[in-house]
Amino acid sequence: MTKEKLLLLFIVICSLVGVKAQTTIYSCNGLYRIELPAKLELQSSELNSVKRISEQGKKSQVFITTQSGHITFQQKGLNDDVKEAYNKYCRVIVEYFKEDKNDPTFGRGDQIFVDRDILYAVTEASKESCARSGTPFIKLISVQPLTINGFPVLYYSFKRKGWEGKQPPVIVNVFRIFNRYESVTLTFSYREAEREMWKSIHDNIIKTFMFTKKY
Repeated sequence: MTKEKLLLLFIVICSLVGVKAQTTIYSCNGLYRIELPAKLELQSSELNSVKRISEQGKKSQVFITTQSGHITFQQKGLNDDVKEAYNKYCRVIVEYFKEDKNDPTFGRGDQIFVDRDILYAVTEASKESCARSGTPFIKLISVQPLTINGFPVLYYSFKRKGWEGKQPPVIVNVFRIFNRYESVTLTFSYREAEREMWKSIHDNIIKTFMFTKKY
């Protein structure tokens, strides 16, 4: 191997190590944890929910206390009003729920099966979400059961238009993660044109999700 190739390999390895070291572990209300890269930041409106920041090895750990059980992350730079940040779009929304005893999914801890009822419910939920946010629904892309770190998951994705139909189309990926008597819904969204920029980051984020206690 030539000196030039060795130097290039060294640079690549260093850059990969640097990216890995820039992730932050977020713990919310002591109920779950999730790890996000430095390309994403907690929305400024929710910064007052941050209770404590500590170091865990090479990773920062942020402890969040919030009554809503809802936290949102966005592309880094928006909090500081960095102009370049507005040229991109990415959201990671985490919503925590105590399961309703009257809900058919209450106590769910086994693998999820996708049937016609699930397909209908997911499609309607996607359309309602788009209607509330003023982002017209385009189509359902995928619905499937998954298992993430031992937890059963209902995953679905859909495509919608941007704000008021004027912005570029957006891909929305929803993971509803069950832990018998509690659940978390992770919603990842990014512009379709920026798929290569955000998809692998979202794939890595979902792999880090863990409930503090497994029932």
